[in-house]
Amino acid sequence: MRKTTSTVLLTALVAVGAAGCSGADPAGSPNPSASASASRQQLLAQGQQWVQCLRTHGLTRMPDAQLTQDGYLQFPPVGGYNWKDDLRTHQSIIDACQSIEDRYPPNAFRPKQQLTADDLRKLGEYAKCVRAHGVPDFPDPNQAGEFDVTGTSIAHGMPGQLRNRIDQACKSIWSGDVKITGGSGEKSGGKK
Repeated sequence: MRKTTSTVLLTALVAVGAAGCSGADPAGSPNPSASASASRQQLLAQGQQWVQCLRTHGLTRMPDAQLTQDGYLQFPPVGGYNWKDDLRTHQSIIDACQSIEDRYPPNAFRPKQQLTADDLRKLGEYAKCVRAHGVPDFPDPNQAGEFDVTGTSIAHGMPGQLRNRIDQACKSIWSGDVKITGGSGEKSGGKK
């Protein structure tokens, strides 16, 4: 009974808040921010539900869900912890939370084809930074923004301490997904 009352109250508050934000801008066009914010908040809540599922099933260091400034769902690493690598080694956790992941709307994550010329330039600068901080044979990105590490010193993985050092030194250059292909540690930053 208490949950139903809370849900009704929350629904009423959201409706009142949305009604209060539905004014027009000076040019006379309606302000879509109320409905956009509601759907963004729903997306964020769904992302956090997935995070909680992963944590419940053993991925206890999984970072919280966040939204990028342009409204895409992301799970940025915290403290150098690479949750994607960790999750790849736990198929049972992936399977347990798949039904939540399957409900993401098609536009929940930044599309891969949205790399701009500036993004590719930044990824090239990121590669230079990685080379300067311990991986001298780190490749430049390809046109898809991926780094093919086949035949490099990190083709079989990167030690955690080196990864942390690179993350600290280079995150100001590129804070998005770093897509690594090739070698035995192949990974693609996909949608998470």
